[in-house]
Amino acid sequence: MKDGKEIAHYREITFRENMIRRRALREFQGLVTRYFDQSSLNLMTGIHRESEDARKAREDIHRMMNNVYSVIRRADINPRGASTASFAARGHDRNIDLILNIFNLGRNDIPSQAAIDYIEQAADVYKADRLSALIRTFSPFYWVGRLLRLMKGRKRQPHPGGQPNRIIRDELRSNGCKSKIQGVE
Repeated sequence: MKDGKEIAHYREITFRENMIRRRALREFQGLVTRYFDQSSLNLMTGIHRESEDARKAREDIHRMMNNVYSVIRRADINPRGASTASFAARGHDRNIDLILNIFNLGRNDIPSQAAIDYIEQAADVYKADRLSALIRTFSPFYWVGRLLRLMKGRKRQPHPGGQPNRIIRDELRSNGCKSKIQGVE
């Protein structure tokens, strides 16, 4: 979700939005790569070490995570992987989301490259859809369709009291307006 709103499927966006999403995926991928290159987890002791650069990358990853996760899901990519660590401990594997649990990959014996692969897959989906997004951007049918969906999405709210003219008239009278207004008796 972007700013609390549901984001559109990749086949329903303009060229500009496509470009913004590809850029966000590239930036996120770079941050993830930088984080894993600059941090390490000792599985024997459970101690996790991060450099200052890795801590900064972690903060940026957290900042972008929800938006990028939505972008990946809207590209019809489901970034889930089986945790072999849970398989060894409990006798069955557990599917975890690799993006939302990106900082727990090492503890689940999942290589960071698995998450990066899903990010790259999503970027490839958006890259392959660039021409279609460009066509949608300049198509009047696309914009008419968006307008109709927008209008359909808004439910018509009945006016309180059900009689707007009477309410307007009463409001005008209470404000001291004595003149006759067209359409309001």
